[in-house]
Amino acid sequence: MCGGKATRMQGDMEKPLLKVGNVAMIERVVSALAGSRRFERIVAAASPSTPKTRGFLKSKGIEVIETAGAGYPQDLSRLLLRLRPEKVMVVPADVPLLDAQAVGGIVDAADGKQEAAVSIVLEKEFVKNIGIKPSVVFGRYCHSGVTVFDTARIASLAVQERYMVMNKEEIALNVNTKEELKLAERLLVQRA
Repeated sequence: MCGGKATRMQGDMEKPLLKVGNVAMIERVVSALAGSRRFERIVAAASPSTPKTRGFLKSKGIEVIETAGAGYPQDLSRLLLRLRPEKVMVVPADVPLLDAQAVGGIVDAADGKQEAAVSIVLEKEFVKNIGIKPSVVFGRYCHSGVTVFDTARIASLAVQERYMVMNKEEIALNVNTKEELKLAERLLVQRA
């Protein structure tokens, strides 16, 4: 998912193209997905808000589906309708610490589940202990932005999610602000 307007970044650069460790965040995500060797294809959902990202992805041979840019839930629904019936792992473009090993772990954990959607969540305290301020919080958990959908099981637009807790640093940080971009740089250096 790489079609958001990035209003919290307060800049004119498209967020997926912002660099962490001199590599665009979207390129890091695509490399993690490709490096896991778990997918038949990688598809990016871009919008009118991200024309440079769309061009960048196409130059790398990545299939791009154009969404309306009406918002994350609406764009996601459009994407899932286009990718039926398939298993689809949805990953936001702004998780620059994602790596192939984490992707493989998520795929393995979600494999064989009978739900239409398995969303990966983290314990809020785990995320805070890394120095990250969680953005989507419910109770003692926060959403990673990563969900595995079985589009053949989706009967309507209201999909019941099953939550799976995976406390992994690689999916804990969604970059939404300039401060989080700096934190991603620091965490990347610490991991090296």
